Amino acid sequence: MRVRGKIAGISKAIQGFDGQKETSVDFPGSSLRDFILHISWGMDTKTRELFLLGPGGISPDLVTIVNGIVVSGSDRFNLRLKEGDRIELVSSPG
Repeated sequence: MRVRGKIAGISKAIQGFDGQKETSVDFPGSSLRDFILHISWGMDTKTRELFLLGPGGISPDLVTIVNGIVVSGSDRFNLRLKEGDRIELVSSPG
């Protein structure tokens, strides 16, 4: 699946993302979980923890925005995405 992704609020460069710019991302799967696991693969543990809470959840400090709408709730990890969706992940620790 191909979506548009943007990552903000993280000082460390994320592979495949050019600063604050939106980037086209191809990933296997169709959920927000699949997207986050794909982009966080290969990150060091500390950086990965900005995105993930253990093996089965999204960090509570990560704001997830899909097509301009903030997605919250305990089930957001399983949100189904569609081809061409725009996903923005904003780290806001604390």
